[in-house]
Amino acid sequence: MKKWKTSLLGLTLSVASILSLAACGSGDKDAAEGGGDSKGFTLLSPDHSADHPKNKDLWMWKEYEKKSGIPITWQESKDINEKKNLLLSESKLPDAFYQVYWTSDELVKYGGQGLFQPIEGLLEKHAPNFYKLMQENPEIKKSITAPDGHIYFLPELSMDPQIMGLTFRYYINKEWLDKLGLEKPRTTEELKEVLTEFVTKDPNGNGKADEQGWYMNSGELPNSFEKLLMAAYGMGTGGRTGIETSVYYETDGSLQLTLNSDRMRDVWKYEADLFQNNLMSKNAFAGADGDKWRADASNNTVGLWTWVSPEFIGGSVQDKYTPINIIAGPNGDKSLVINGPVGTSGLVITKDCKDPGKLLEWADYWYSKEGSDFGYLGKEGVTYHKVDGKNVYIDKILKFEKGAQLGSYQYLDNVYGGGYPYLNPTQADRDIAQGLKPVTYDDFNDDVMPEKMLSPVMPTPEESGQLSTIMTDMNNYIEQARVKFVTGKWNFTSDWDNYVDQLKKIGSDKLLEIRRTQYERYDKE
Repeated sequence: MKKWKTSLLGLTLSVASILSLAACGSGDKDAAEGGGDSKGFTLLSPDHSADHPKNKDLWMWKEYEKKSGIPITWQESKDINEKKNLLLSESKLPDAFYQVYWTSDELVKYGGQGLFQPIEGLLEKHAPNFYKLMQENPEIKKSITAPDGHIYFLPELSMDPQIMGLTFRYYINKEWLDKLGLEKPRTTEELKEVLTEFVTKDPNGNGKADEQGWYMNSGELPNSFEKLLMAAYGMGTGGRTGIETSVYYETDGSLQLTLNSDRMRDVWKYEADLFQNNLMSKNAFAGADGDKWRADASNNTVGLWTWVSPEFIGGSVQDKYTPINIIAGPNGDKSLVINGPVGTSGLVITKDCKDPGKLLEWADYWYSKEGSDFGYLGKEGVTYHKVDGKNVYIDKILKFEKGAQLGSYQYLDNVYGGGYPYLNPTQADRDIAQGLKPVTYDDFNDDVMPEKMLSPVMPTPEESGQLSTIMTDMNNYIEQARVKFVTGKWNFTSDWDNYVDQLKKIGSDKLLEIRRTQYERYDKE
């Protein structure tokens, strides 16, 4: 799949429709005896109270309880992703986990053990909005169906490919480009030339040699910048999921590993060139946390950074940077580093929920057009109003000291972070709500979509066990090797073959075999 179908306008089931379905839901007699009865449901979610009110106090959830007539008891926990596996040993589980990230391995494992309830047989009747989306977009079903044939979660969906969060981008200092009379770089060679100008020509004008080229908090290099460079060197052909699962499609159509490819060697050579010529921060691997990086950015010393959305660097400076989606490599390779429409586990129903159908009806509202709008905008006259016929947040939100997005987060849940069971509105609508002019990219089109947009694949229990063993050791080794190659402690001529041999000992051949088997299975479904 190379592009999305827009399905928002076709989803018109309203709250009234959802509630009429809930009224005739199955299991009412059983529901009176346990979780999910007329008193509602208990959901366990992450504790985000550092950034917004507790869920029980959040305007959106209180308003939705009035709309649905279904109260929710929220159990919120800090560091839930570290604690979640321990919680499964409790004798009594909440009715569901909400916005808790479960890996594909964990979903298959715990679903097979009966801790999570399969929901595929309930979707057509109890989740008509989500079911319709799944029918219209077959990749959704393929991505969320485990090898045992079951579906164990509802995901976050983003049907607009320009949604912030899907695509990694370069963010380059526009003020410095203008000061030096430079254009946006479009190739890796041009990028190196621009960064050289940044660190040698004093574009911040303070008379100090304090300008950095690419700079983020330590440890972020492989999380964003390296992914973008991998696409420039021909390894973005499977999309962001391909890169994140260590595979790409070669020019002959074969699925190959990124980790031991000569293309990966060339990416690290390029990074080493930047690092050793001071075009990448010396803090790339240690010495700078997020607070230091943002403080340095506020002092106008950051030339280039990379992420999925501009606000990551802080609202006070984000407008200084202009986005670049695509930079071509030395052989002309270029593609977006973009995810498909299916996100992570948003709602996972446990064995102790007595009425999963009714809980699905409660959640399905968020996949309707009405629910999508309500989850992001709220209610007219309360959280937004009409400005020239467009839906824009009220001034109290727009003028929130930490920015409009966190301002809306004081009322609404589906506006920040992610991982909720929800259909995101278009990026243009999101921008307009925040009082922004929608971004128009000059390098985002079908021509630069990945050759084959890979989606996450649910593993078999056997694959899960094998991958866990291989990837733990492999990731540790690759992290060490990256530092040594990029900093110059290892030589690409004399040490690369040893690196590849060590990957083979750890299990690179087996990893490639598993990935090929998984995507062959995916293609047949």
